[in-house]
Amino acid sequence: MMENINRCTPYDEVPYESHPFPQSHPERLATIGRLFGMSPEPVTQCRVLELGCASGGNLIPMAYNLPQSEFIGVDLSKRHVEKGQEGICDLGLRNIRIENASIMDVDESWGTFDYIICHGVYSWVGNEVQEKILSISSENLAPNGIAYVSYNTFPGWHMRGMIRHMMLYHALQFKDTSTRIRQARALIDFLEQSVPADRPTGMLLKDEIKLIRGSRDEYLFHEHMEEFNSPVYFHQFVERAEKHSMQYLGEAEFSRMMTSGFPQEVSETLNRISRDIIRIEQYMDFIRNRLFRQTLLCHKEQHLERNLAKLEVQD
Repeated sequence: MMENINRCTPYDEVPYESHPFPQSHPERLATIGRLFGMSPEPVTQCRVLELGCASGGNLIPMAYNLPQSEFIGVDLSKRHVEKGQEGICDLGLRNIRIENASIMDVDESWGTFDYIICHGVYSWVGNEVQEKILSISSENLAPNGIAYVSYNTFPGWHMRGMIRHMMLYHALQFKDTSTRIRQARALIDFLEQSVPADRPTGMLLKDEIKLIRGSRDEYLFHEHMEEFNSPVYFHQFVERAEKHSMQYLGEAEFSRMMTSGFPQEVSETLNRISRDIIRIEQYMDFIRNRLFRQTLLCHKEQHLERNLAKLEVQD
């Protein structure tokens, strides 16, 4: 493992709240894997890696409830890591450690993991780190392992990205971070008051602005004002994963994979357009104007049994 490093990050200046994400829990990942014919490692005795674990708000509860499993987190923010290590010490946990290291530092010496989690990182880093995330998800993943990667998606992020660019244009003329955040909020207030609501674009813009206005300062800063925020179309993400010998397993939000959630005519049309799961998922994103995905990947050698149609009939 890497020794502690001394790199100042935006998360050291503006810490991000760290809390559990049930969608990334190994038990959920294992359940979805079993539904599609996989035999993932039992979560009661497994090895888990989280990339960009912040202060361990997601990983520490897992370690507490699964004492026979091993958990390793990596985060670049020294401030986050120190807080996480304090929590681990206070709880007396011996099956978890959080490393102050870069994702780029993870290599074969870290070993293999049954479950790899990367929540809220992929879209907010440059292309080199994105490729490394997928590389780790392949090279450090056990043969029956499952990787979880969340990311922002088009087409939904086209409108939200437009607002991000507006805030950046206005706020970057100020040097102080707190002033930038304050000025970004001032701009969205101005936009909400000024954009005509009787036009389709204005209505969409106002809806997005209302969501952003209610967000915490740290969320506003890291979600909308960081250097990187690079959404992709779902099919593009899958294509990138396939270059690393990975295949699409499913979504952590399993119900979102079902076409039965649409009106019957829409569902029938989706199933008629294509039987390819990647295309169907992409068309559903078009219809939903989807903003965010929590995608599960596995090795391409895994033979998956796609039984969604059967499950939808039972549903």
